[in-house]
Amino acid sequence: MSKHFAGARIRTLRRTRNLTQQEMARRLSLSTSYLNQLENDQRPLTVTVLMALSRNFDIDPAFFSPDHDARTISELREAFPTVPDEQLADLAARYPEFVTEVLGLADRAPLLVDDSPYRLVRDFFYEHHNYIHELDVLGEELAGRLGDPQLRLTRLSTALDRDLGVVVRFRKITTGPRRIYHPENRELHLRTGLSEAQLCFELALQYGLSGHADLLTGLAAPLPTEEARGIAVLALAQYFAAAVVMPYQAMLTTAEEFRYDIDRLAAHFGTGFETTCHRLSTLNRPGTRGVPFFFVRTDRAGNISKRQSATGFHFSRAGGSCPLWVIHRAFETPGRVTRQVAGMPDGRHYLWIARTVRGQAHGFGQPRKEFAVGLGCDLDQAERLVYAQGLDLSPASATPIGPGCTSCPRERCPQRAFPHAGRRVVVDLDATLDFSYTTY
Repeated sequence: MSKHFAGARIRTLRRTRNLTQQEMARRLSLSTSYLNQLENDQRPLTVTVLMALSRNFDIDPAFFSPDHDARTISELREAFPTVPDEQLADLAARYPEFVTEVLGLADRAPLLVDDSPYRLVRDFFYEHHNYIHELDVLGEELAGRLGDPQLRLTRLSTALDRDLGVVVRFRKITTGPRRIYHPENRELHLRTGLSEAQLCFELALQYGLSGHADLLTGLAAPLPTEEARGIAVLALAQYFAAAVVMPYQAMLTTAEEFRYDIDRLAAHFGTGFETTCHRLSTLNRPGTRGVPFFFVRTDRAGNISKRQSATGFHFSRAGGSCPLWVIHRAFETPGRVTRQVAGMPDGRHYLWIARTVRGQAHGFGQPRKEFAVGLGCDLDQAERLVYAQGLDLSPASATPIGPGCTSCPRERCPQRAFPHAGRRVVVDLDATLDFSYTTY
């Protein structure tokens, strides 16, 4: 087993807690000199010290993992495409505060990255490892009070009326939004044609918005803009609703029993494929974690409209995604799960599955929403999934993908559409190459 050095992480933790080396060493039952050696990467991080750090400072051990920096390295690569990965990795590990400042400057540079309120909210969930403990516990408690899932719809409607004075009117809308709340008379109108699980989700969403408004607003408060805070409040209410419809412990226990078979889980909880995938990506409660998933949703044009990552998969923040990624192949086989063992340029490997989902039909000749939904995990977690059956899980079998052409270092990729940003383009007038970025 290779030695792991985490000096920069330990030093960052100590400084954020305003501790001297002597004070931190005392809390960890270490000598000050030993802690100093750890911080200066003269000693590797041992399991004993890792557990002591986690226990004494209530921090996820993954904070000290090399994978913790994967997303940061990806963002540095986009900002500095000509700098070798090993130098970026060293920079991220040794100078995390400096890197945060550098990336902050890059974020403020015009046209370089997506600076929309949606990106701010995505980053908010990423920083929380895609798990919001207070809301997850409240949702699970409400589901417990509601009892049997077959009675949940009626009891949710009653709870809204009894607890919050909100009257539910079913089948009041025939087109348009699934849910419309009228605050002037405290009536909630629901659209016709929704499944029982969808109705429960909308009722639980309203329960969260009406019953836990202060908590939602408080959780969203750190976001820097009013638009981002508004989007975050809705996203957090949706998180709460998912925790009611698919309570944490029941979801995790069933997922492990079914080996994360999404169709079986969807049938068990009465939820759709996309909603089930999204919930699986949030099973990150300390002490009782599920498989750490990455979740993504895209359309045929490659526009990524949802993405969540509890760990280090590096979604590109500027530019498109890789055309060799299985999420794009899903459109070739509508309604069927497509699998892929994929390798990124940094040597990390993943198992990805993807499937198309379609929205409600709105009448003859009217287009329907259509997306591909993807769920991925690190390759060392793949054996826990039913989707690993019959696949060659060796890294040698992996399809080489990347974070998007402008950030990807794979120069000889047959699908490359644009040169790597920052690299000098050399034109050979004496040869016609397969790899060409010209018009014809």
